[in-house]
Amino acid sequence: MVRCVLVILLGMVALLPCLTRTPTHADDSRFVSISLPPNVPSETVQISYYLVGPFGGYGSYVVQQVSVSSYQIPAMVDGKAATEIRVIVYASGCEIQKFVIPLTEDLRVSREFPCQRVETVKLSGQIVPNELAKDSNTELIVTYMARWAHSFFGIVDGPVTQFKLATVSPHANGLFEVNLPLVSQEATLSDPNTSLCLMLRDAKTWNHIASNLEPNVPELRSEDRCLRTRTAYPSDINFTALHFDRLYTLKGKVFRSDSGHAISDSYILLANENGEEKHFDARTDEAGNFVFGHLPAGSYTVSVYAWFAKRNEVPSQNPLGQKTADGGDITVEWQRKSQAFMEVVTIRGFPIEPSGRTSKISIWWATEIACARLTWPL
Repeated sequence: MVRCVLVILLGMVALLPCLTRTPTHADDSRFVSISLPPNVPSETVQISYYLVGPFGGYGSYVVQQVSVSSYQIPAMVDGKAATEIRVIVYASGCEIQKFVIPLTEDLRVSREFPCQRVETVKLSGQIVPNELAKDSNTELIVTYMARWAHSFFGIVDGPVTQFKLATVSPHANGLFEVNLPLVSQEATLSDPNTSLCLMLRDAKTWNHIASNLEPNVPELRSEDRCLRTRTAYPSDINFTALHFDRLYTLKGKVFRSDSGHAISDSYILLANENGEEKHFDARTDEAGNFVFGHLPAGSYTVSVYAWFAKRNEVPSQNPLGQKTADGGDITVEWQRKSQAFMEVVTIRGFPIEPSGRTSKISIWWATEIACARLTWPL
């Protein structure tokens, strides 16, 4: 086991805002309503859609809600009305339904989603290396990849439409078993346009442990190295996580350097700088502690956020004048948002690697971070 420690004195802010481009809201404009059967919980419904109009094309998905009888999809983009919408709807235990709806001058168009119950297929196997599943927080996500949706939406390329079919907790030895719905007629024995991708993540933080588990049976392996859709599977499939021979646990504490008081509910974001677009995030608990599990080795940008009720409580009163003790690349900024003074400290080039390197950065707060290498034979 190799340990590395990073000590940081810094100031921090609140949550990162989630910025997403969306069509005009349906409150006072055109929209399409998808009505749900009373026996289908709305939180199990997943909807992807594609709008066509004078704006060109626009694709998105509907955010799941609890205890609603229908979902409303705005039919305007950038103030321009759509002329057609294509919708794919899936609900747990139901067959996928597709709708092609021409849009006229009517402000509201409705369609009913009929839940046609489907059969299930049992999938069982083992995760290799099984150390990936030994944490009690580990969960296995099975996702249906609908590459046929490109043709249905009338587009050549773009993100693959996908639907989460199941979540299961694997055993500590990596064994798992799950019943999967045969959700679509497209799920035939020979169709290359569908697959099932298996992913491991931490149930608390949602950080990815292994983004794709590859089946060891060649005839069951799809072009995207996921699992081919079948009406039956053998019971001895091994699913291998590739390129995860060096993983690390990163943990520490965020506290105020002048008083020693812990900073609870601060937000920490790690972004891998190697171009793989891997992000990991966590919050501190009441004692200021945080933990990241199953991090790949590499160089990371570390951003720490916190917020304060009053201006004079912000630790870094002069953000532009902050310097690190060892000359590290660091930025400090704050602004007033959502009735609070928010501050963020960003550190670039923080290494997570098998070495005893220790870095110290002195500003206003202290974050103690320790990382330990986890290894196993492949």
